[in-house]
Amino acid sequence: MPKLLPLLALFCAQQSLADHKHNWINVLSDVEVHSGEEAGNVRSVNGDVTLEDNSQAESVSTTNGRIRVGESVRVEDLSTVNGSIKAGSSLYVRDDVRTVNGSITLRRNSEVGDSVKTVNGPIRLTETTVGQDARTTNGDIKLEASTILGDIIFDDVSSSWGDSRPTLTIDEYSRVEGDIYLRREVKLRISDGAAIGEIIRDY
Repeated sequence: MPKLLPLLALFCAQQSLADHKHNWINVLSDVEVHSGEEAGNVRSVNGDVTLEDNSQAESVSTTNGRIRVGESVRVEDLSTVNGSIKAGSSLYVRDDVRTVNGSITLRRNSEVGDSVKTVNGPIRLTETTVGQDARTTNGDIKLEASTILGDIIFDDVSSSWGDSRPTLTIDEYSRVEGDIYLRREVKLRISDGAAIGEIIRDY
């Protein structure tokens, strides 16, 4: 029995550390991380997720709900399936921002370490830096004084209902380090002063 005491003590210590960052999980309703709070994983299924100003979290996700983010928030990633993602200024995301059926709106002084992705929704980036790609199928993409360090990709339409052409808008203060891949027809509104790579049409 005495040999089990060190293991028990170690388990209790680890449990105490794990409890320091609470996981916020709610299946049927909204989840909210208050201003200044630091959370672990934040998850909902049929509810919205709100991160107030100056909060922090690890992975943030919902299935049927919106994600609303205040100012100066830090997270590992943001993801939803049927909902929009809208953030205030000075957001830092270590990995991805992604949704399937919804819009993505990121405001000034924001940074995404990996990619910004949606299928059926627009992407609007204002004074934002994206470390990898900006990607969509049926949504518009609009860059305002923003930088994409990877590519911009419009994927092929897999069904006949997505016949309307999305629009790519890039202002004169924006930069795309990679290329622009058009795997479907896209309306281009690219300012003369914008710094972009090659436009590759593959449809």
